[in-house]
Amino acid sequence: MVLMRSYFFCASVRLGVLIICFFAMCKSVIIMYVIFNNGTAFIFSVIRIFENDAHYRTSSIVQESINWVEKYPREIMMFVQLYSFCHILSCILGAFGAYRLKKYHVLPLVIFEFFYTVQIVVVAVISLRIARHVVLLTTLIVLTLMLTFYAMLVAYDTLALIAFIEIMVVVHSEKYQRLYGTDPLNPIVYREQLPGKSTVENPPTQPQIIIYVMPKVGQKLWHLQPQKWWKDDEAHLMDLDVDSSQHFHRQELVSNVLLRNAVNGEGFLYRENELVTSSTFHRFGNDV
Repeated sequence: MVLMRSYFFCASVRLGVLIICFFAMCKSVIIMYVIFNNGTAFIFSVIRIFENDAHYRTSSIVQESINWVEKYPREIMMFVQLYSFCHILSCILGAFGAYRLKKYHVLPLVIFEFFYTVQIVVVAVISLRIARHVVLLTTLIVLTLMLTFYAMLVAYDTLALIAFIEIMVVVHSEKYQRLYGTDPLNPIVYREQLPGKSTVENPPTQPQIIIYVMPKVGQKLWHLQPQKWWKDDEAHLMDLDVDSSQHFHRQELVSNVLLRNAVNGEGFLYRENELVTSSTFHRFGNDV
């Protein structure tokens, strides 16, 4: 069971990973740009914010952290730059893995996004604790909603990356490839057949479809009922009584040649136990 099958219910997880890689790379590039332009001044501006807050100014943990940052500012800047650069590389590797459907290429980005989610939660909590003494209540509520939404978005992106890895595990499994083929982008339905026989030679047998048609309300189907055997005989006898000569010309029934042979013939002509004399043909020929 994978965590999700679509990204924000409108895109595939693969496309979601590509979008996550793009925005994460832009975020790291912006951080590197700010550090390159401001250098250590960026860190000292953050330190002044903590020193102006009455709650954090009296905290021993905050004071020790500030002293450590002021002692090693260049090393911290180098670490942040190296971290951002590695994050950019993981984004490029993750985008390549999403494009070529490689699960292990996305794994470094999952680790970076997990740590980034933790960082966002910590920074959001600390920032809101500082902002409650400076801004108004309405502004504080808006900031809380915005930071909460962003933290949930980052956590959702992390889960989307994990879901992509789970989908790749399922796609590259032996059972999936036996059922749908080795190409995840073009799955083949009903691929599982007997060994040594292709799906073209042995197409899957479809079950017979039986359709039951019910008569409408009030419809009478008496005329569609099968007739009895004695009624069939009566209909056959009625057909024999009908004179079929009305459908043909008399000249077609008995030609002149047949009449002449009948007149000149010897004896009688017998047909189906019915005695017909030559005089009958004479009379029949005169009518013609």
